[in-house]
Amino acid sequence: MMRSMYSGVSGLRVHQTKMDVISNNIANINTVGFKRSSVSFKDSFSQTLSSAGAANADRGGINPQQVGMGANVASIVSVMGQGAAQRTDYGSDLMIDGDGFFIVQDATGFSFTRAGVFEIDARGNLVDPNGFNVCGWKAVPDPDNPGQQKIVQDRVTPINIYEGDNLYSPAEKTTSIEFTGNFNQTTNKEQKNTMSFYDSQGNKYTINVQFTKDDNFNPAPPANNSSWNVTLPTTQVNNTDLIEVTVNGTDKAYLDPAQLNFPNNLALRFGQDGKLTSVEGGNGTGFTLQNINLGALQKLDGNGALTNANITGETLQGINVDFSTVTQFNSKVTVTSETKDGNTAGNMTGYNIDANGIIRGTYSNGKTKILAQIPLANFKNPAGLEKYGNNLYKETGNSSEFDGIGQEASSLGSTLQGGALEMSNVDLSYEFSEMITTQRGFQANSRIITTSDEMIQELVNLKR
Repeated sequence: MMRSMYSGVSGLRVHQTKMDVISNNIANINTVGFKRSSVSFKDSFSQTLSSAGAANADRGGINPQQVGMGANVASIVSVMGQGAAQRTDYGSDLMIDGDGFFIVQDATGFSFTRAGVFEIDARGNLVDPNGFNVCGWKAVPDPDNPGQQKIVQDRVTPINIYEGDNLYSPAEKTTSIEFTGNFNQTTNKEQKNTMSFYDSQGNKYTINVQFTKDDNFNPAPPANNSSWNVTLPTTQVNNTDLIEVTVNGTDKAYLDPAQLNFPNNLALRFGQDGKLTSVEGGNGTGFTLQNINLGALQKLDGNGALTNANITGETLQGINVDFSTVTQFNSKVTVTSETKDGNTAGNMTGYNIDANGIIRGTYSNGKTKILAQIPLANFKNPAGLEKYGNNLYKETGNSSEFDGIGQEASSLGSTLQGGALEMSNVDLSYEFSEMITTQRGFQANSRIITTSDEMIQELVNLKR
């Protein structure tokens, strides 16, 4: 008689546990990165009233007679399915689309999370809402690309956006200038343009360039069709012919043509097809500026006399000027120049995180720089991780161990979505259905107890 009551009690207990799990799932329906849990039951041990017997020549076999002793909780499993995306448009918010966990760290060691709610603290640390440091790989100078950085996939360390020289982009001197566009085939009008370059301190120098069609150039076909002479116009200052130089967009300075070492008799030769065939006085498709003595720059003082500009004492070497894409067709003049490299120094204006977790700083000089990369931790059995609150997990003996390095999102077939968060994977309609069946199961088990009580009462009533 008492077995049925205890079975009913065990049924109440396991259904109460399931209800606790369901209520927790529903409570966290809007918790970022939350993974719902699922409960399964198993029967308890059984009391054997008689054992099974094998068949023989005299009698047939008999089955065991057993009475079950109720139910137990078999498992409570975290369901690691993908949650829906919620757009936030906040740059440091990240969502994992696919497998993997973000790696965070505090004094106790590494923890793991799917909630990519990250911030930059006052010291530049990338942190989660608990103040844990987000860990990743740092960038180091790339020896194959001077001035650039690359990621080294080593043991993860806390990411700091502001550390080292991340807050600024250094000035770089110019090594390459390119002219593009078209000269009109039929015009004889002089074409004026400019050419700019930077020194190693980030000062920008702009000089005028003049293209003049050589009317006396008329070789016999099928030789060059026409030629444009390239010169640097001068201006007379205190009875001296000097090249005017605009420094940093506003300041006027002057340079003796001999200090610029511009090639003499420089000319662009075009063929019948309108394409550049050679650069006379240059090196095929362009020329190289060598030994530009910027220390010789002069300016006018308050009395109108020339004095040293004292901008820099640097002498620039090896600026390649390329004309390879310039054409000459019967269409409007569109020739322009572009400084292919070199820049002023710049301060960080922001950062962005791409789909593979690479963090790039953006700077006021238009440059970008790789700062760090956010890897992901992957586990052979993610459901084996232990939840310990605050959207965090710890590894266990059944989850596999974290190797301390992690993996790129792309190597896991995952992507990181910036400006978005992964929402809970709780399905409210499913949870309500589970709640109904759990309630009915609890109700049925309570009936077992009340019925068993009535049967005991009847037994007691036999003696009056």
